[in-house]
Amino acid sequence: MRFALAAVVLATTAAIPAQVLRVFPPDGSTPAQVGAVGAELDLTRGQAGDASSLRLWVDGVDVTALSRVTQTRDSPPSFVSITYTPTGLPPGLHRAEVRFDAGGSTLTHAWTFTVPGS
Repeated sequence: MRFALAAVVLATTAAIPAQVLRVFPPDGSTPAQVGAVGAELDLTRGQAGDASSLRLWVDGVDVTALSRVTQTRDSPPSFVSITYTPTGLPPGLHRAEVRFDAGGSTLTHAWTFTVPGS
């Protein structure tokens, strides 16, 4: 008696984009103080993201030039983070957003946080 094993591999043509690992302040949070706004990304997941295209927006303003970008030393970089140190965010709801290119598309990840009133 012979048994044959067959394996079926399902492949998808939809590419998996690079992933946002963490945002800060956390989405939906109300931190007592906002020392930094930013995100950490894994550019190795699925379609590789382009670290040089990374941009950070806070309340509709591109703050990339005022931010610190760090990345791993491998080429292309596997992980990247962008950090902006705001001065005097007023009380209320704030929206942050990172944008970066991956696989020919611009990907966007947005989150909100609230600065409490005094």
